[in-house]
Amino acid sequence: HQQPVKYITALSNYSNICYSIKKYDECLSLIKKMREVPAKSIQMQIRIFITSYERELELYKNTGEYHKGILLIKDVEKGIRLYKGSIPNSYILAFYFNIASLYFGIRDYSNSLVWLNKIFNDVSLKNSRTDLYCFTQIVNLIVHFELGNVDLLEYVVRSTYRYLYKWDRLYKVENSIMIFIRKKIPVIIADKERIEAFKELKIELEKITKDPFEKKALEYFDFISWAESKIFDKSFADIVRLKTKKIEAVQ
Repeated sequence: HQQPVKYITALSNYSNICYSIKKYDECLSLIKKMREVPAKSIQMQIRIFITSYERELELYKNTGEYHKGILLIKDVEKGIRLYKGSIPNSYILAFYFNIASLYFGIRDYSNSLVWLNKIFNDVSLKNSRTDLYCFTQIVNLIVHFELGNVDLLEYVVRSTYRYLYKWDRLYKVENSIMIFIRKKIPVIIADKERIEAFKELKIELEKITKDPFEKKALEYFDFISWAESKIFDKSFADIVRLKTKKIEAVQ
């Protein structure tokens, strides 16, 4: 009974290493192996489900392969329903956040908002992972901006600021995004002004994220790639995929 558990642990640890050193193909083959292990107990089934799907969603989110991630959503929903009550809230929050990010990546902002609202509507998720919950608030702002919900933005920015301030959790990155959306975006009229504003935001974020603590913010959501997508009039997915290819080419 112990051997499969050790094997799953070894595969999980190895896949984490491959992911962190950006060996994505190897990471995906380890995830596949994990799912092929015959699970002798419900606990093991849950562990395989959580470990493999969280890592795979995260991988597709961070490499810009959003459509591949979207194809996993039905399986993830089924697993959450099946193991309801046995999956820690921190993982539920991560699943919801990653799915919202995948929909954002394919420009389906309405569905992105649906999954963000699942987080906000479930009180039990609020204190499960403060870091991720805080970034959910910032991504929510960006989604409302993309949907053109101008009237709502002022209110959403204020409530987001209050929440982050209460937790004493304000990254400079988060603050920059909030100031940008609250103060700069509403006064822009011409496209040229908008591009200039996003260029300023990109420069500011690049400067801020030289600090290793601040750089961690980009692991949750690639705010710099989002700014670049507006500057170069390209899709967010294209920018993220291009960066991934450059990293893989170096290896």
